[in-house]
Amino acid sequence: MRKYSFFILVIILVLLSGCTQSEESLRNDSIDYTKQAFDDEELKVNEETEQFSFYLPNDFKIKEKNDYNVLLENGDKSYILFVNLKEPKSSKVSYETLTEQYQDPFISKTFEQKDRFGYLFVVKIEENKYEVTVGVGGTKVTTEAKGNDVVEDAEAMMMIANSVQ
Repeated sequence: MRKYSFFILVIILVLLSGCTQSEESLRNDSIDYTKQAFDDEELKVNEETEQFSFYLPNDFKIKEKNDYNVLLENGDKSYILFVNLKEPKSSKVSYETLTEQYQDPFISKTFEQKDRFGYLFVVKIEENKYEVTVGVGGTKVTTEAKGNDVVEDAEAMMMIANSVQ
């Protein structure tokens, strides 16, 4: 009986380890998908505030709007969209502030294209929990995500940040 229990336990552990993404894979995939979203043409805006307009993916909903902030939801997750209209799309101020605040980020990657500066900045908060921030110039989007959600979240967040007008 012990042999069977041990055998079943080993199979379960192998299956569970196959479901989690390695940190290196998480890092590389997050960078690749976020860069692709940054490089894509600006998406057609479908939401407006009094100050700016932006693209909102289908699964996202607006919870609250303020002058320069929009609180977004996707299922049970919250996202904060912050827009500083005084900073151009080429601004590095938001990114530089993050690099000063966090000395050892999990991911710190920048993207440049024409007159735009974008970034992906991820900080590991605890085991399998990350603070994810993406930005383009004076626009940034931030959320907390589990490891398996970082890639998808970062891509969607970059689509939003990249679309702000």
